[in-house]
Amino acid sequence: MQSATSKYISSIFVRRNRQRFTLLSAVAAFLMLTVTPLPAHADGEIRNFNFAVFQKYDENFEFEPIVLGKFSDFIQAMKGSMVLMISQTRNAVNGDVINVQQDVLRDAEGSLNDMGINCSLSYLDLSSEDNTSFEVGGLCKIIDSLNTNVTVIIPMIALPDTEQGIDAWVALYEDEENGIAFYANVSSSQ
Repeated sequence: MQSATSKYISSIFVRRNRQRFTLLSAVAAFLMLTVTPLPAHADGEIRNFNFAVFQKYDENFEFEPIVLGKFSDFIQAMKGSMVLMISQTRNAVNGDVINVQQDVLRDAEGSLNDMGINCSLSYLDLSSEDNTSFEVGGLCKIIDSLNTNVTVIIPMIALPDTEQGIDAWVALYEDEENGIAFYANVSSSQ
């Protein structure tokens, strides 16, 4: 026969195990409902995130919000500006944080001078079996220690997917004072 103390301890043990089981079940159910499945792309198809930065040298040149055409057409459309950086992140997947940086640290008359671009971008692949959908947003710094550094917050922006039959690049941001513009798109490869 069990003592009253033994019964009390057993009942506490049973209640705690039920609570743990209930908590674990709730966590498992939450994860099953909130975890995003990987996008369904064609077998073996890889998505690449493409990012380009340009700076104007012709004060009459205007950056377009969307540039249509293949990569060579895109570069042609940027006459009046120079390429500061072009980057491709191969096999970008949903939730990636893509860091793109190009800057130079140099000695300038006995002190250090830092100039360049430094971006940390969140990449989302919201594609379904019927449609592709990509977004990017994040934080970029235009570094120019001789002048003023600029910190840019890029809100989430839908990106064109060249696989949908329209080759295009979309402007993510333009800094009119520095004449710098960021562009991006998504392409596929095998």
